[in-house]
Amino acid sequence: MGETLHALMYPDHSNQAGVSSIDSPHGESEHAIDDGAVKLEKSCRFFPLHEILIATKDFDDALVVGTGGFGKVYKGIIDDGTTTTVVAIKRLNAESTQGAEEFWTEVKLLSKLRHTHLVSLIGYCNEWPEMILVYEYIARGTLANLLYKASREESGKSISHLTWEQRLNICLGAARGLDYLHNGTKQRIIHRDVKSTNILLDENLVAKVSDFGLSKCITSHTTTTTTATHVSTNVKGTIGYLDPDYFFTNRLTKKSDVYAFGVVLLEVLCGRPPVDTRLEEEQISLILWAQMYIRKGKLDRIIDPSLNGETTPHSLKCFAELASKCLHTQPKERPTMSEVVESLEIALVSHERKGRLQGTIAKAFQGIKLVPKGMNRWWRAGKGSGSNGLITHFPRFSLAEIRAATNDFNEGLLISLDGFFSLYEGCMMGGTIVVAIKRFKLKTARSLQEFSAEIQVQSLTRHPNIVTLIGFCDEKHELILVYEYMVNGTLETHLHETENDPVFWKKRIEICIDIARGLEYLHTNVEQQVIHRDIKPSNIFLDDKWVAKVAAFEHSIPITASIPTDQGFETGVCGTLGYIDPESYFYGKFTRKADVYSFGVVLLEVLCAKKPCIREPNTGENSLLPRFYGCIKSGTIDTVIDPYLIGKIAPECFRHYVNTALSCLVMGSIRRPSMVDVLCSLQSSLQLQEAWENSIEMGDELSMADVPDSYNNVVSVDSELKIGEQSLLISDFVRSWSTIME
Repeated sequence: MGETLHALMYPDHSNQAGVSSIDSPHGESEHAIDDGAVKLEKSCRFFPLHEILIATKDFDDALVVGTGGFGKVYKGIIDDGTTTTVVAIKRLNAESTQGAEEFWTEVKLLSKLRHTHLVSLIGYCNEWPEMILVYEYIARGTLANLLYKASREESGKSISHLTWEQRLNICLGAARGLDYLHNGTKQRIIHRDVKSTNILLDENLVAKVSDFGLSKCITSHTTTTTTATHVSTNVKGTIGYLDPDYFFTNRLTKKSDVYAFGVVLLEVLCGRPPVDTRLEEEQISLILWAQMYIRKGKLDRIIDPSLNGETTPHSLKCFAELASKCLHTQPKERPTMSEVVESLEIALVSHERKGRLQGTIAKAFQGIKLVPKGMNRWWRAGKGSGSNGLITHFPRFSLAEIRAATNDFNEGLLISLDGFFSLYEGCMMGGTIVVAIKRFKLKTARSLQEFSAEIQVQSLTRHPNIVTLIGFCDEKHELILVYEYMVNGTLETHLHETENDPVFWKKRIEICIDIARGLEYLHTNVEQQVIHRDIKPSNIFLDDKWVAKVAAFEHSIPITASIPTDQGFETGVCGTLGYIDPESYFYGKFTRKADVYSFGVVLLEVLCAKKPCIREPNTGENSLLPRFYGCIKSGTIDTVIDPYLIGKIAPECFRHYVNTALSCLVMGSIRRPSMVDVLCSLQSSLQLQEAWENSIEMGDELSMADVPDSYNNVVSVDSELKIGEQSLLISDFVRSWSTIME
């Protein structure tokens, strides 16, 4: 299947640079993961040599699927008597430049980590004289192999090129794997050899980062400071991917991985390796050649020819700009891997959105322009023809098109109904595009104002965590908005409708993070900022991949970025009882922190699966908030949270999450955190939960003992509530709220 079928399984270190111009304080003889004896997790199995010999048919060369700096890689079958597993078996060559250090680094690191986008280590064998690693078998090989190396499937058929959408998903998966290494583990891990041959693709083209032999951890013992940001070490890596700052200073940071990933992004964009001496001098270095044309805005000169006509302008521009940012010569100016993930999500959503809508847009707008390589350009519409004279970027649909899409507003297509509008599922463009169609019941001054507000805000915003408006209709007596269709409905239905399966806690946090990202964008967008004013679970929609998106901007207020965060707008009270900030309710004053308060209520609702204003039997409470505070005070918090979640939340995650929710609900809006702070806090909660779940899954005894049967004592009135740089005892917080509720 070719020499480079798998990167981890086929580590390609033939071009590895081992430059050491300065002696580092921590030499390479030191274990990369920790000092001292090797202690392995129970999830990493020891294989006796005789089992390896059986699996590989005594190292039969016919089973060799790749070779690299480590040695040969064999495709093998492990049979434990009940199941058979196809594996990749990597055997150390006695003459290899790599040795025991890289071997034990990989074993120790991968035995502790489990993630969708990291290759899984199944086991190892170190019976003298062998050193062997056993991995999950990754069927599709390396990213490099599929991008630009002449390869064929076992059947002899040529491997088809990767589409732009596939490339975006692969990059996003690899970025999530690296983000997990950087931020999702107790020991922050630097990969140190990120490259396209170390990104593997399974049968579904899911990306998995591999080959951790050179990895380093940033821990307090690696530097003299308690807030370590780098490791001083000899330079190792692969030519073409080496961070110049690391090369010249011997200071390895997480931004070194970001730089290397930027090179991978260029490979994906251009379909060529980072160094190719067969080309003309100015083209040998991919980085220099590609960045020259990116600066000139001539992406058509460097894009992989096989992508002709597949990309979309906004997605392509976002991707190219991200690559350039990753390759900045100053590490501090490069994005973090978390920011890389977010940018790739935006690029992917932008591409998917254009792919779904290009037929509709082409029909609604005449004269769409084309740019070189067949790339479509977003075209802005002029004035709408409605009585409101609204300037819009969105296509206008005729009432006949809307009636056709909804089968004349057939009740069988009705999704939801309230006092002001009906929401239908519809099909447009011959049934190829599924949409959600919101039909206002009456064309009144109020409905026209809400209709216009929605279009105005949507025309100013564009984000993967905001529901996309496709177009509108304001013909005759009708006011209609057309949106992307959200397959999994609203967050409210999954929290409160019993016919739905309970949502796992980790997924609930991820949904909250998505909402926070959407609100952070609304509050901090440099071009135009927005106060939503009606954040609640029924206005949070979930797509087919359970990505949460904020919707319903009928009551939103656009504001300029120059307005201070805590400056309010005096306006009529609007929103939903139970979610409205008391300051807004009593004084008619709305700030960005009003959204923060509403989001705090949503956070509690996600934890408790209880609506904020529903009277429950035998409680005497008609609001979730005072009940929650009372349960903290009495040490009976188990009685208010979702029973399904008992024992499923890491105690530290629970404490951190509740802290975040309560900080959003503090009386005095100026004391509440910003959505930027809330987002960071929720991401920390997710990392705490993932680390706990991973340790439980791998049988860690301390973590097993930490599975709670109650959360009554995890948070108490004596707990300290931290809000940015401020702190407050929960007892004071509960007392202040008790006064308000009375």
